[in-house]
Amino acid sequence: MDYSLMISSVIVFVENRLEERLDYRKLEAEIGFSAVHIRQVFARHTGMPLARYLRCRQIAHAAFDLIHTREKALDIGAKYGFPNPDSFTRAFRRVTGLAPQEFRNRRCAVGRIKLCAGVYGVGIIEKMGE
Repeated sequence: MDYSLMISSVIVFVENRLEERLDYRKLEAEIGFSAVHIRQVFARHTGMPLARYLRCRQIAHAAFDLIHTREKALDIGAKYGFPNPDSFTRAFRRVTGLAPQEFRNRRCAVGRIKLCAGVYGVGIIEKMGE
């Protein structure tokens, strides 16, 4: 079965709600499958669990905010659902290899990337010094 439409729909759903806690009931209602099935299909076809994909997208948007705004890193982390500065820093470093302030100071490239067929979003293009 071709699940590309489901994957695209999940990506759009997530992308439109990055500043919210993921509501699996809303996801089920919008996609038309159970959350368990959606998570299994998403992981099998993308090679990444849905929860990790969500965190990576939140970090990409946080990285964009770090580069293109003067907001404090603490406020940016809170905006994307990180309960405290340490959890934001750990997650940010896991995805980018850099702490948020280091990422900002290096002015790493953040711009538009293709997420799936016909869907584009913010993404980390390159980390300076790599």
